[in-house]
Amino acid sequence: MPQISDFELDIQTKLLRATFLTNMAVMKKFMPEIFEFYQNYSPTRAKLTFDHNGEVNMVSEGALVYEEHAKKNSYKQAEAFYDQPKLFSYSLSKDGEGLFEHESALYKIYEKREQEKPDSTYNLLKHEQHMDLLTMIGVGLGFHIERLFQLCDVRCFYLYEPDPDCFFCAMHCIDFGPIIDRCFSLGGAFTIKLGGNANQYVNGLNVFLLSHGFSNIARFFNYRHYRSEATDETFKRIYELAYRYSSGWGFFEDEIISVDHTIANIDAGFSLILSKGHFKNELSDKPVFIVGNGPSLDETLTYIKENTPNAIVFSCGTALKSILDAGIIPDFHIEMERTAELYEWVDAIGHKDKLKQINIIALNTVYTKILKLFKNAYLLSKPKDGGMDFLYEFLDADKYPAVDACNPTVSNTATAAAVYLGFKTLYLFGVDFGWIDEEHHHSKGSIYYQKGSIAEHEKFKADMRIAGNFVKEVSTNQHFDNSRASLEILLENNNDIKCFNCSNGAHIELTKALMYSDIPKLSTIEAKADLIESLLGSAFSQEEVKVLNLDDLFQDKLGKLKQIIELAVGITSVKINSRLHLTQLFSNQYKYIASFKSNKETQVLYRFLQGTVNYFQANIMTNAYCYQNKEQQLDYINNALDIFHSHLFWLLDKLAKNRETAQKMKLY
Repeated sequence: MPQISDFELDIQTKLLRATFLTNMAVMKKFMPEIFEFYQNYSPTRAKLTFDHNGEVNMVSEGALVYEEHAKKNSYKQAEAFYDQPKLFSYSLSKDGEGLFEHESALYKIYEKREQEKPDSTYNLLKHEQHMDLLTMIGVGLGFHIERLFQLCDVRCFYLYEPDPDCFFCAMHCIDFGPIIDRCFSLGGAFTIKLGGNANQYVNGLNVFLLSHGFSNIARFFNYRHYRSEATDETFKRIYELAYRYSSGWGFFEDEIISVDHTIANIDAGFSLILSKGHFKNELSDKPVFIVGNGPSLDETLTYIKENTPNAIVFSCGTALKSILDAGIIPDFHIEMERTAELYEWVDAIGHKDKLKQINIIALNTVYTKILKLFKNAYLLSKPKDGGMDFLYEFLDADKYPAVDACNPTVSNTATAAAVYLGFKTLYLFGVDFGWIDEEHHHSKGSIYYQKGSIAEHEKFKADMRIAGNFVKEVSTNQHFDNSRASLEILLENNNDIKCFNCSNGAHIELTKALMYSDIPKLSTIEAKADLIESLLGSAFSQEEVKVLNLDDLFQDKLGKLKQIIELAVGITSVKINSRLHLTQLFSNQYKYIASFKSNKETQVLYRFLQGTVNYFQANIMTNAYCYQNKEQQLDYINNALDIFHSHLFWLLDKLAKNRETAQKMKLY
């Protein structure tokens, strides 16, 4: 068994210390928060040691972390990853209804690849010796990082280490300076996240992508160095939730609709919600029923009807037909979809006389004609939305707050509306976010089961099984799972809310499962209608914008938007040398568009472009990866960029014509 002499021990210890001090200087320059964290740090669980071979190792809870040969075996692990890398692939599926030119243009760039059928069965790392994005779980002593960066270039590196002791040890073993410099020289980034849990890692990766562009998800490599409860959970979560990175970006046509509908709704006299400090809710301590259209609604309809005088009832989207048919008149109806096609769904409900008895609360993006079907309409300000970004040039965002966690489904809009109006106790009925029986995915009394209706043949396909509220598991899809997560965020950010889940659907964190039959007896709310009218009158306003000519003000934006599009297109209108060259150009283009995000006067222009740029960059890059032959790859890239550029100019023209039409309609 090799023995290490005192002299060798002293030399190696000094080398380890010198490496640590070098890394601390690097961290002070690039990541000062890590420098501060480790300036007077003492590890408590994992520490450096020299093992029975006289080699540096790490000991944790009395046992060696590496059985032996920490550096040699870490190198072997990195080489094995290089030979058979683990990665995520973004893909475009043609499952939309083709309502938007956006979908058609994206499908054109996918179709060319399908027609050419390039041979994509090859090892990307060995082909390019390059990774656009590498996410790594577990730093260990860092030797695997050192070896991987020897084998290939890594442009963007996101490292997560749940145990700060481990990273402290790694800073004694490898030099992070050249690794960070290499990422930066390629126009990329080097990010380290220490501590936290799996969800924080997933959220941190999303923040990273927001900063550096979602084209990085076209192929992103995921490396797990060691197994532990924390790294296993993180690895599991990234596989479960990776789909959330690749959707919900919005797109230009969507934002055109948002601006059109928002301006029309303000012109129609509909008011926006105020922050809680500007009004008082005399009903805040009364129970609120959030009535969704999940399959479990059917068994609770009788209870809801009996207790309508005893609670504030919010109906969500397509649940309205079920509850009106049951003889329930909700206090508020909620809508959130922006397309004009929603009018057909609402109109198909019938009960026209009853709709005129109901106040509707909707996102600012909802089609004006729908809102006019109801008694009165009131608007919630959607965050990260073109219409509201435009209005916030003239509104105080503290007085007229964006309503967080208000999507992706109308159940989210309803719960957010209740919270922002100051209600404290929520009961969820039919807010299932999933189903037990695939033939029964919504309330049987809703439009989904109405013979001859526009929704009669609507299909819902399960993507996953998740924990149930009253049963072990339910089936769900990504859309409903995102909705469940959004509600959990709302409750986490408003911990004074009591929320009871009376739905036989998905388990929702921060809610209490409660059968409707176990709800304590509720008392009649005296003068409920009068108090609701008083609340609406004080909680919503449009005082600051009703005096503005929004069409003229928006018209002034079009010249600047044209200039931005021309410059953005110019970035990718050069001769492309390789896919790696395109990666750099996409990064430059993304950062150029992002530069307009923080300026109040240009934020709406950023909103128009960011989603479309994300989708096109991610899809072009995804398809470009499939080509092994460089000439074919460059031909594909140039063809796809032509489609992308033409689409941007088509959108600019469409927006200009929309606003011109809106102005003419006002003149006559």
